Amino acid sequence: MSVRRIFVIAVIGLIGVYADDVKDANKTIAKNPEWKETGICRKCVCKDEKIDCFDQSISKFFTKQEWTDVSEFKPKTIDLSENSFTNVTAIAQLPVQVLNLSRCSIEFIENASFKELQSMSVLDLSHNKLTSAKLSPHAFEGRYSPEEYEPLASMRKLSLAYNDLHSLNQDLFEHLPELTELDLSGNPLTTIDHVTVIAISSLPMLKVLRMRSCQLPDIPDKFLHTPRYLERLDLSDNKLTSVPVELEETKNLLYLNLNQNPIIELDVNNEDRPGFPRLRKLQELHMCNMPQLKRIGAGALAGLESVERLHMSYNPKLSFIDPKALARADDIGETYDWPLVKELYLQSNNLSEIDRRLLSRWDFLQKVDVSYNPYLCDCTTQWMVDMLVPIVERKTPNSTENMACQEPVEMRGYTMKHLHDIHRTMRCVDKYGHRPERDGAILLGTLIGVLLAVPIVFGLMMMWRHGYFAFCGLRGPVDVSRAFYKRAPADDNYI
Repeated sequence: MSVRRIFVIAVIGLIGVYADDVKDANKTIAKNPEWKETGICRKCVCKDEKIDCFDQSISKFFTKQEWTDVSEFKPKTIDLSENSFTNVTAIAQLPVQVLNLSRCSIEFIENASFKELQSMSVLDLSHNKLTSAKLSPHAFEGRYSPEEYEPLASMRKLSLAYNDLHSLNQDLFEHLPELTELDLSGNPLTTIDHVTVIAISSLPMLKVLRMRSCQLPDIPDKFLHTPRYLERLDLSDNKLTSVPVELEETKNLLYLNLNQNPIIELDVNNEDRPGFPRLRKLQELHMCNMPQLKRIGAGALAGLESVERLHMSYNPKLSFIDPKALARADDIGETYDWPLVKELYLQSNNLSEIDRRLLSRWDFLQKVDVSYNPYLCDCTTQWMVDMLVPIVERKTPNSTENMACQEPVEMRGYTMKHLHDIHRTMRCVDKYGHRPERDGAILLGTLIGVLLAVPIVFGLMMMWRHGYFAFCGLRGPVDVSRAFYKRAPADDNYI
């Protein structure tokens, strides 16, 4: 082999080695992009289009330059929850869609902090220390144009839950015209004042409103007039003593939660607690964990023409639901219509019976739970044994084991499934509500008492007659006769 040929081969080899080194270097560069070495990605986990800074003891919000340094990463989700910074400052332009700033002790948000987040659709500011005075409408300003500030057009969900808001600035949402979901739960609103009404009314596209645990005694007029598209409303754990009449304004409401409110009863004949207004589209109602609720009268739920899921459980005093509670009378009042309920939950109340007429089609149910009630097992609940037990068993096997008899005494402890399995026919209580088993016990007790009392009294009388009670001042008839008897003198010569 010539020297020239050897030289050519050597050069080609060196070129190959150099090419491999270049490839390795390029791979290293690809594996270690610059944004990975930035301050944010050193403190947090930057992976899969998410910056995860959850619970990293961050005491100061990142600067705009630090956000700019991670722009090449193009994060879509940023989680800064469970940290300790108190102020939020401006964020650089990023394609973020979800920003979680919950549980961070935030007290102040700088004006236009989110204006560069034009793709942001979800912002979570819950469980912070925001107050009515410090939460400014300018915090949600969009980009500036010569005419006006542009809105944050992509924003759909905003949570301000569990802060310290007593009221809302009337212009708070002026830069969020497309907002569809708002959570104000856990704020001490106490009452919904005029400016708060204006703030909510400025959200025409609102579909979901949560106001749980806001200490509200009522809902003012016109509060729900503007959000015409409202579909879900949560008013649970407030101080409502009646169903708000203002609900009538919610023409498209599908879901309503009134759990944990001190409502005592629903009755169309009671002006203070008249029941539900006409909610033609409502599909799901929750009225659970209501410690004061005792009864639901006829027609109280008649306004719920389309209700499919009815949750009325864990109400310890609820002992009566009228068989026509859901029945809606026609204009003449001669015929009634019932909604076709698909899910019925009445567990853990104080119901002694469930009337067969409560629903028009029990066989239409897809889910049902009526367990843990103190049922009276007599002829009025015979239909439950014969018809309802098989329906419940088909939907949820073995769940009828908790449908047990409380009364009458001889039936206590029996399950309705057992009664169904043995084809038990239960007797009727008489029309006055008398309970023969109780009457028998009373009569037997009286008879035993009389039989025991007669010999005891007779014995005491005999002991008294013979003076056995003289020691306590009760002298018998023998002692009394002796006290009045005196012997005649021996000398009868006396005048």
